[in-house]
Amino acid sequence: MGAEPPVGEHERSRADTPPIEASSVAPLASFLGSLLKRQVALGDADAGVIWLYPTPARQAGPVAIHQDPMRQLSRTWVGTVVQAMERSAESLQTPRDDGRPSVRIEQVRLDGEDGVYGSGAGHLLAIVPLVAAGTVEGLCGLVIAGGDRRLASEAALRASLSASSFEAYLWQESAIKEAEGRARLRETLELLDAAIQGRTVGAVSAILCHELRRRFSCVRVSIGLVSGESLRLVGMSGVDAVDRRAPAVDAIEAAMEECAAQDTEIAFPQPSGAEQDPATRRVVRSHELLSLKAGPSAILSLPLRIEGDLVGVVSLERSPEDPFPPGGVSLLRLLAEFIGPCIWTRRLADRGILAVTRDRLLDLGAAIAGPRHTGAKLIGLLLLLILIGLAAIPIPDRVSASAEVRAVTARTIPPPFTGYLVETLVRPGDYVEAGAVMGRMDTSEFVLQLEEELGRRASLETERDNSHATGDLGAWRRAAKGVEESDAKIALLNTYIARAEIRSPITGQVSRGDLEDFVGARVEPTTALFEIVTPERMVLIEIDERDIRRVEVGQEGWVITTSSPNDRVPIRVSRINPSAEPTEGANVFLVEAEVVGRELVLRPGMRGRVRLEDGHTTGLAALVRPVLDEIRLRLWW
Repeated sequence: MGAEPPVGEHERSRADTPPIEASSVAPLASFLGSLLKRQVALGDADAGVIWLYPTPARQAGPVAIHQDPMRQLSRTWVGTVVQAMERSAESLQTPRDDGRPSVRIEQVRLDGEDGVYGSGAGHLLAIVPLVAAGTVEGLCGLVIAGGDRRLASEAALRASLSASSFEAYLWQESAIKEAEGRARLRETLELLDAAIQGRTVGAVSAILCHELRRRFSCVRVSIGLVSGESLRLVGMSGVDAVDRRAPAVDAIEAAMEECAAQDTEIAFPQPSGAEQDPATRRVVRSHELLSLKAGPSAILSLPLRIEGDLVGVVSLERSPEDPFPPGGVSLLRLLAEFIGPCIWTRRLADRGILAVTRDRLLDLGAAIAGPRHTGAKLIGLLLLLILIGLAAIPIPDRVSASAEVRAVTARTIPPPFTGYLVETLVRPGDYVEAGAVMGRMDTSEFVLQLEEELGRRASLETERDNSHATGDLGAWRRAAKGVEESDAKIALLNTYIARAEIRSPITGQVSRGDLEDFVGARVEPTTALFEIVTPERMVLIEIDERDIRRVEVGQEGWVITTSSPNDRVPIRVSRINPSAEPTEGANVFLVEAEVVGRELVLRPGMRGRVRLEDGHTTGLAALVRPVLDEIRLRLWW
């Protein structure tokens, strides 16, 4: 086998090389098999293997294997050659920059099944890359008998030249697929263009059935749409309107129901081997009855869908001698994807107002009760329950407002006259009785004025007595008048001196009066020195004018302060100011409320919030009340 064959035999082997199969009908594996067979013959090789690199659509490995039937090789030659090609795969994956083919020739030993290891004849393995569009797609390995590298190089050269048909095959396959895609697109557009000429769903269905029957050589084409829980025939080829009394209508609808129940395309008769494969096995009982009732026929039923939901079925019937080819089935499958939305949209446009309302309600019910969008439905159900609870469950209604704690009685004590403060006897927080001395004013000036006035009065009394003794009536009158004026001034000075002791007018607690820094300073009667408050408390509430109609005397509630928000103190409304007062951004009514208990926790000046009870309401009414009031205020007439 290692010797060079005679010239005549060599020429005869090349002349008898088999042709490559037509790529328009042969799949890739079949083409590569014929290509390898030709390369083995051209290279006068014993055998050959074509090994392809991996792609997203295939795994790496041998695709075609061929052995010259006239040559004898060991049973394990394929594994040895594949291992050698896998070792060379990485180094030959990138084509050369100069455009010349990258060829590798290795020596391999093929052992016989019964021979001693290493005793087989030597062979050369010529590895040639299969290049397409500048990318190495695979390797072709030719097994050459003997060790003559010149013959192996010639075989590799011939193999590389014949391998150019691989790239041509791929380009041809791409062109064929593109042409098929364009043909399908053209068929689809032409069919849809013909369908939109119909004004009703029946007219559109009749046009589609007629076009499908004409274009695909069908005996009959029927279209049915979902109507409630069943399928109803809406179009049939050869007739303008479907006659419900026709004998074939029930059989066609039963076949469509069978297709819709399985939600997949059904071909009758089933392809060979479909019964053994669970993935392709179909129930075709109704299709068989339709074929028997209407005469033997090949039937293909395709579901019509819109957004994944089944809306109808199209059934095509052909002569049993002319079944649907695989290429036609794929085109019809594509057409069905466009026919469904076209017919269903036309049907929706034909509905009246009542039908639209009915369908909307049914869609709403299906969306609520269906299995889709479970999370959104649970959230919607929770919101609905919350809304029902807000609208149905009664809750206490309350008027909320800000408030300030004040003493029921408070007295501010200014100095009795303009003077100097001598001393203070109390400080804020001290408890004093009514009449208790809290401070003293300086009276030294009044005492001097009093002594001076007493001396003046004594002089006037002497003058008056002397005038009375001499009978000088005018002098007597002047002296008497002076004595009276002096008495009045003496009385005023005594009053000032008596009032120099600042006394508490009521029994209570000193809330203001820390005057240590003012001792010895001059004070005016307009200056407040002390403030006395009684232990009783009241709450002054600022009610917004929107809520004043909900407040009345005797209404109860409670107050919480900023300092103690967890301590609720009961109160009762005692007086409502009849006029409103403007405050910061609002118009409020001042409402006084008496404290029912626990007055000691409240101190004058504290601020907080008040809640006044106002019967019962619902949460929804409480939420929408301000909105409704604003609407009434702005939209009144």
